[in-house]
Amino acid sequence: MQIRKYQSSPVDEGDNLPAVLKDAYKALRGNISFGKQGFNKQSVNLNLVTDNIDGNFDVISDTGLADTQFTVTHNLNRQPIGYFVIRQNKAGSFYDSGTAWTTTQIFLKCSGANVAATIFVI
Repeated sequence: MQIRKYQSSPVDEGDNLPAVLKDAYKALRGNISFGKQGFNKQSVNLNLVTDNIDGNFDVISDTGLADTQFTVTHNLNRQPIGYFVIRQNKAGSFYDSGTAWTTTQIFLKCSGANVAATIFVI
């Protein structure tokens, strides 16, 4: 978890001390979380927001044919060390394709065809 830096502002604008203290409290009590998923009133997913783990949620709408490489753009600006499959809509195992990962993309395959999934790249 990264604790934000304290920034003082003029009295009428306030400062970020409460947010800094909240970050420190969460770090000290070991409250590590992946983040949360935002929904609207119709329970439609609006976004995935990371909290205090250095990673990125990515939604894969369709993996294509079984055992065929597909690309996931992760925007971490560093080479990832792995990924977690958070959810998927049908059977299939995700695995590395053999192509080297970059600071912006990972390359995966899935044993099932046309799988939709959400992954967390770390």
